[in-house]
Amino acid sequence: MKNYIAIFKNLLEIANGRMGLIIQMFISSGLNNILSLLPPIATAGIVAMVTQNNFNGIWYYVVLYLIFYILYFGSLYWNYYTYTMLAHYYHMEVQKMLFDKVASNELIFSKFSKGKITDTCSDDIRYLVDVVDCVVKSSMTIIKLLIIIFIFMSYNIFVASIVLLLDILYLKMMNDNSYSVSKYYEGTRKYEDRIMDTLNQILNNLRQVKTLNIMPKLNKKLDRTRSSWRRQYNNKRKYMTLRYCVIPFIVYFGKILLYILLAYLVVNNQMTLDQLVLLVSYFEMTITCTDLMLDNLLDLSNYGVRVRRIKTILDYTPQKEIDFGDLDNDYINGRVEFKNVCFKIKDKKVLDKVSFKIYPNEINAIVGHSGSGKSTIINLLYRLSRVESGDIFIDNESIYNYSVLAYSSNVAGVYQRPFIFEMSIKDNLALVDSSFANQIEACKRVGIHEVIEALPKGYDTVIGDDEYLLSLGEKQLLVIARALLSRAEILLFDEVTSNIDPESTARILEVLIDLKVDHTIIVVTHKKEMMEIADRVVVIDKGRIVAKGMNETVYQKSELYRELRNRTFASVSTTSFE
Repeated sequence: MKNYIAIFKNLLEIANGRMGLIIQMFISSGLNNILSLLPPIATAGIVAMVTQNNFNGIWYYVVLYLIFYILYFGSLYWNYYTYTMLAHYYHMEVQKMLFDKVASNELIFSKFSKGKITDTCSDDIRYLVDVVDCVVKSSMTIIKLLIIIFIFMSYNIFVASIVLLLDILYLKMMNDNSYSVSKYYEGTRKYEDRIMDTLNQILNNLRQVKTLNIMPKLNKKLDRTRSSWRRQYNNKRKYMTLRYCVIPFIVYFGKILLYILLAYLVVNNQMTLDQLVLLVSYFEMTITCTDLMLDNLLDLSNYGVRVRRIKTILDYTPQKEIDFGDLDNDYINGRVEFKNVCFKIKDKKVLDKVSFKIYPNEINAIVGHSGSGKSTIINLLYRLSRVESGDIFIDNESIYNYSVLAYSSNVAGVYQRPFIFEMSIKDNLALVDSSFANQIEACKRVGIHEVIEALPKGYDTVIGDDEYLLSLGEKQLLVIARALLSRAEILLFDEVTSNIDPESTARILEVLIDLKVDHTIIVVTHKKEMMEIADRVVVIDKGRIVAKGMNETVYQKSELYRELRNRTFASVSTTSFE
């Protein structure tokens, strides 16, 4: 019982609103269960009238039947209505909470797989309302069973004792079975998460999977997970078989003995025929109620798995949670400074006493070999993590002192892979600025406006993964336009030209040169063309700054920078596969 209470308590901790609806569910379900006890009284009354040859008296009980069922279905309608309202609340409210949690904690993926998070946000939340429903129905069914036992006691204590013992035995065996079923159900969900996580990775890299023909080997690897899932599922089915094919035999055997006893009492004139009909109806109701309650308790155990999955995600707190200040300064010049910044990932030093300055109205390039720490610098500027030691300043103010709103309106940028929601171009841009005039202005500035106008529906064209509407380079320009709409003074570009064709690369270079007039531009790059247009360069190697300063000065003094800038790269990287 403690386990069931804990599940309900966890639900209330996740979303503690709509208590009025929960109370209504208890009341409506309680009325519905009590009203379901009344029709057998009318049935017994009809039998009594028949045995007394009183046909006119039957109509009294027929009218009672009608009244009882009107009240019964009225209370059921009330219960269904409150269930629907509560389902709306849990689904929308908890899904929003989960989305906000994931969006604000990038490190959450180091704790939970994407498969688990996706499944929890889409599937688990659908069953939250059923936790309340199961608790309500189980509680009210217990009350109903107690009332039935008292009715039996009013007729015959010995019969009531048999009914009570049979019911307790049945409940005990089925409840123990529920725990086992729930245990193996949780096991199946764990391996389903792993399979779904692999599926997400396949979908995100479908072209590589196809061109490298690695699906057969992936399937072999997945077969081990599927085998583990099969063992968990088979164990669950074993206990389900016991639940529905073995344990019920006990109660039905007891049912036969009880009916023989009741028949004996009637034959010996210790009980009337109408009383026999009433008690048989109530015993059948006892079995039905017990089965219903046990099904609800089993469901509740399974739903408890879902509630725990939701709660563990919502309760997730990074080991080093980032606290932001309340500085709302929205008028900055865009001067950035790293001062003795150190940063570790899983105890591995990624940045070691990194210091450099970045100035407005310049293109500032951060270059280095793969794994040198370039993207980490960008991620720190996005405030996705907090430095181990040292400081990062914008206009001589720690970046962690700015409020979330002020910082997001001053720092924006674009990643290597252009990210566009599957909605119209206008709606994608409206996520940042709803002004259509501003959207057109931003698109004209990056040179994508005419391309959009030539699309079938212009700015109302829905863009997703369809590469035939916009090329990868054109999508990148669209994403740059979206970043411009944020009105940010500091724009970050992380390998934005690494996967696109030379023509699109040339266009982006022109855009960056134009944008530096009124922005601070920071680019992480390995492309020669991007390095050549930079005003200022920071060269990083194995987490340390090895050179920094004006472009040509660094070129003359740094052998590493000459190597990086003179190296020949393919126009389209092999990592462009989606």
